[in-house]
Amino acid sequence: MLNKKFLTSLVVASGLSFGAMGAALAQPAGDVPPPPPGEMPPPPPHFPHHPGMFGPEVGPIGMIFQGVQLTKDQKTKIHDILTAARKEEKTSRDSMKAIHDQMADKLLSPGKVTAETLQPILDKQDALEKTVKANHIKTILALRDVLTPEQLAKAKVRYTKIKSIKEQMKELREMDAPAAGDASLAPPAP
Repeated sequence: MLNKKFLTSLVVASGLSFGAMGAALAQPAGDVPPPPPGEMPPPPPHFPHHPGMFGPEVGPIGMIFQGVQLTKDQKTKIHDILTAARKEEKTSRDSMKAIHDQMADKLLSPGKVTAETLQPILDKQDALEKTVKANHIKTILALRDVLTPEQLAKAKVRYTKIKSIKEQMKELREMDAPAAGDASLAPPAP
């Protein structure tokens, strides 16, 4: 029979591992979560993108390319940058899976498991997370470098307007939200 303490530590360690993986592979997000499926506007036809990475719903990077007319050469460069970034992203995901497998093997092995015995695995995970972040920055800068100064200026104007609209929407939602403790505005219990 499994020890209750062992099960608890297994659950906690697994949760931490999966949480760290999510953090390592997370992409920057905007201030407002994306709308439910079906309400997302389709990406502009001139922007070759992959929905998993740097899509139009992902903060300022996705918005940079909306409304900016790209040349054929720019489209090709962006496509090449994103293709390389996706390969790096897949390699990172595979490496993170291997780290999680090592963690599970260590936790499920007989004998005593301590924080010290897990530290080398955690160090690998930390190093991989740093690599993922560095790769994202490298990709973001490479994408930015494809644009001309005029395109960047146009993108900044657009981004500033979108940010202002989001702030106004947030204010409107806060105005419509019921005050804390106001039972008369709460939905009826089922």
